[in-house]
Amino acid sequence: MIDYQFFETLLNERLDKLSESISHKNTQIKNIQDTHHKDEGDIVRAGLQGNLEMGMIDLYHNEMRDIRNSLRKLKDGIFGICEMCDDEIDVERLKVKPHAKYCINCRELYEKSQKKER
Repeated sequence: MIDYQFFETLLNERLDKLSESISHKNTQIKNIQDTHHKDEGDIVRAGLQGNLEMGMIDLYHNEMRDIRNSLRKLKDGIFGICEMCDDEIDVERLKVKPHAKYCINCRELYEKSQKKER
């Protein structure tokens, strides 16, 4: 039996942490932009660092979207159901990644299919 309150708390805590991380990354990007760069090498390094920070923000936003979807599933009573096979996702997996979309077997199948597409 899934403890919905436990997972709702876990998901909301992760949302808060991601929101803080995004705010921190935005501050880092602002600092990079505000820094006077002495030469072309500094400019290139700053650009690469800014791109890296923006990439991390994108990853955080994607995870936040997945978490919000999981919170909706909690409200709808379908949390912890694999989106591929409709079986229950193991509670231990959900404790590690509460916004998991797939059970471990389907996740492995998904990853294998992604490798073949590359």
